[in-house]
Amino acid sequence: MKRFLHQYRLRRWIALLAVPPVALAFAPFIAQADRHLPKPTRPTPQPAVRHVLSTPAENQSSRLLFEENRGQHAGPVRYKMFGGSVFLTDRAEACMLVEAGREPLWRPTGKAAQNPLWRKVPTSRPVYRALRMQPVERETGQPIPPAASEGLARSPIKLAYCKGERTQWRSHVPLYRQVVYHNVYAGIDLVYYPKDERLTYDFRVSPGADPNAICLSFDGADRLALDREGNLQCLVGQQTVVMQKPTLYQEVAGERRIVSGRFVVDGNRVAFEVGAYDRNLALVIDPVLPFYSTFLGGDQDDEAVGVAVGRIFNRGATTSGTVFSSPNTIPVFVAGTTFSPSFPVPVGSGPNANNPLSTSDVDIVVARFEFRADGSVPTNLPDLGPARRFAPWNNFANGSNSSFTYDDRGAENGLAAVIIYGGSGDDVCTGASVNALSSGVEQVDGSYFRPQIGPVVVGYTTSSNFPTGRQALGSGTPTTFQAAFGGGNADAFAMVFPFCLDPLADNITSSPSSPVAYATYIGGSGDDVAWACAAEQRGTDDFQFVVGGDTTGNLPVGSASPPLFDGTYGGGDADGFLGRFNPEINTSSGQRRYLTYFGGNDYDTVSGISVFISSGPRVGVTGLTFSDPETDFINGSSNAVSSSLSGATRNGTSDAFVAVFRETTGPMRDFSTYLGGAADDWGTGIQVRRRVVDMETRYVVHVAGLTTSTTTGVGVAGTGALSTSNKGGRDAFVAQIRWDGGPVLTTRTLQYFGYLGDAGDDDALTLATSNTAGPANSIVYVGGISEGPSLTLFAPVGVIPGLPNFADDLLYPAGGMGVPTSRGFLARISSVNEGGTNLPATLHNLVNVGGRDFITGGQPIQVVYSIAPYLVAPVSENGGVLFFAGASNATNVLPSSPPAPYDVFQPARANNTSDRKDAYLGSVRLTP
Repeated sequence: MKRFLHQYRLRRWIALLAVPPVALAFAPFIAQADRHLPKPTRPTPQPAVRHVLSTPAENQSSRLLFEENRGQHAGPVRYKMFGGSVFLTDRAEACMLVEAGREPLWRPTGKAAQNPLWRKVPTSRPVYRALRMQPVERETGQPIPPAASEGLARSPIKLAYCKGERTQWRSHVPLYRQVVYHNVYAGIDLVYYPKDERLTYDFRVSPGADPNAICLSFDGADRLALDREGNLQCLVGQQTVVMQKPTLYQEVAGERRIVSGRFVVDGNRVAFEVGAYDRNLALVIDPVLPFYSTFLGGDQDDEAVGVAVGRIFNRGATTSGTVFSSPNTIPVFVAGTTFSPSFPVPVGSGPNANNPLSTSDVDIVVARFEFRADGSVPTNLPDLGPARRFAPWNNFANGSNSSFTYDDRGAENGLAAVIIYGGSGDDVCTGASVNALSSGVEQVDGSYFRPQIGPVVVGYTTSSNFPTGRQALGSGTPTTFQAAFGGGNADAFAMVFPFCLDPLADNITSSPSSPVAYATYIGGSGDDVAWACAAEQRGTDDFQFVVGGDTTGNLPVGSASPPLFDGTYGGGDADGFLGRFNPEINTSSGQRRYLTYFGGNDYDTVSGISVFISSGPRVGVTGLTFSDPETDFINGSSNAVSSSLSGATRNGTSDAFVAVFRETTGPMRDFSTYLGGAADDWGTGIQVRRRVVDMETRYVVHVAGLTTSTTTGVGVAGTGALSTSNKGGRDAFVAQIRWDGGPVLTTRTLQYFGYLGDAGDDDALTLATSNTAGPANSIVYVGGISEGPSLTLFAPVGVIPGLPNFADDLLYPAGGMGVPTSRGFLARISSVNEGGTNLPATLHNLVNVGGRDFITGGQPIQVVYSIAPYLVAPVSENGGVLFFAGASNATNVLPSSPPAPYDVFQPARANNTSDRKDAYLGSVRLTP
């Protein structure tokens, strides 16, 4: 790893407000309003004109955007703060949602609840109260009539909603930086826009108009008061929303001239006291709201649980044959879960009729980022030098034009498209994968070509109206494997997204003219959760995928061609399951190539999957098991790997397991084995490859996970972060297995099993490899979480001296508040050849990931959930880049003004008063 190139704060998936409660002992005094202010003589107002906003340049590129309501929200809504919890209505009202409590989300009980992957998903949802800031007539207190509005400065990011019934889906939802309401009062416009990543609003008073006409009603506030600085405090339940005192100014000869002014409070109504000013010039009244937003985030615990790198392509291809020639763009898909608040529609009558409690839907969010590719410098990218490779695309049209022309190729600091997907229940994403070898392409707008296929995404849903079906696959009928909810508390789901992430996109001019898309339930009458998926990696049969997880029974198992591996539920808290699907087949039973149980008499789950093609499709799986040996799981006849840490019998209370299957139906098992020591072990990540040696099969399997075992490891050093001993508590583990299929070559050995950790708790949650061909084998990459006091901080390994801006690998800032008790980590482990002649396996690199600064009293939570390498060939100084995704509640993770070659989508959390986690995307430059 050469240098930390850029870390993108996805920050949250939706809704950011999180204002802290204020203790009663510090409640501000109630300011008495002057109800009899003198009414000045009103000059004749000039007609309001469309303002060219003079907001600072840095705010023009703010991450705060407004999505236009195209029917994805309730009728009164004109705009919603994208990535936030503020709705703007037809009467220029700002309806702001304030968290009033939380309600738990579904969780299993018993041993199923011990699965470490449950930390990837949210535990509860917010319950909101509405605070409505409504412009009203000052004399009568009645709401103003609906006002004409428009969005200004459209973003190139593409947004789509696919929630519930197809008639409710929305495509190409416009995103704007500013919203203007014209003539809210005579000659006065109301403008909402970002300022320092917060929502602010201006009343723009035209020459001759009367600012005393302005009056705001705050419904939903228990009390309004002014603090000693003149800020407006709105008490909403146990939360206090503080709005900064207004700044009033006029622009005179290009300079800003401050005008005296303040809030004036009268009950639940607020006006502005305005000092002397030149009424022949425009006046701006500029308060600031404490509501924050990001493209992909909110005030909840948001996780980026999956990152997948697609096939590198040419984003300027004008023929189908050039999409993958002279490629210049790396597509990176990030998947996770969002809280989507709904507009609280007034109901009934009485004091709370206008402010009903509302909750957030839990939905899936997938985003596509685009980065400049490595290799030879394309002629149309003259600024692309070694220091700028892998930088994000940042353009509005056709890759070069800085002026705005809406185009599907536009991106903003790398972010190109976002989709929000789900039903009326809880829809939780747990993993993502993409076919990085797909050759499918499509033409857009009759002018350029792009890849056709996007990521496979899996998880679980409690929605009975989760959108299922398919399009532009097979015969084009909407047939899917399972269109209806199976029952229980939750069903698993699996989806294939189009490259554009918008199933309703109507600008595809090749055949088929609709984006490819597929979605299905996978569930029976019990509880079913998908934890892992893997897209088939080949240019043909582009759309097949494999999914794994756990079920409490009655799963719709079967095989397109018998025999099925295991059609009987084993018992216990849950069985693992494994399924292969081909969405191109036109019957639901045919799409299910196989769906089989894989487990024993106790709790089992499949938590990691690897697919590859070698004389047909192969699948490797790992997970955790409490079960005893049996024929259809692991036993003496399952060709297990025998060692002190593996075999046909379980060593501890729970063990990890490894299994490899082949064929597109059935499937047929080549081997399965327990893996672990005398305590508890969990497998979380796996990569498998097959090589033919002397006409016989040889598998090399890499596995990562976490363990409390202390059984002595093998094939690694006796000391250090990666060693033969557990350093205390839980350690991550990394292992390599060689398995020969015989009959001549019969070596089946655990080549190394190393504990990766320190004195605290260390968990490996994701694994990837360099997929190097030949007997030399692959470099291994591992990510996860390390927890414990400062003495347990990983000592960085292999960090380049003088790494800019970082004193301790990827922890920032160097002069922060010490060592956070929770850190993410990334590790790179040497390749070990098939013969094991270059053992022991060693650490090339080990770095801590995250920030050092947190809000007062906040508990640091930082983790790497998913990694995906992009490797270039031939190997050179710029060997590739490792993308990683996860969550952090650190205040920031990068310098505020990083030097080149940093390219920061967002260097800090928008709402640093919240202890909730933000999702993030980062990358590390790889070298040989």
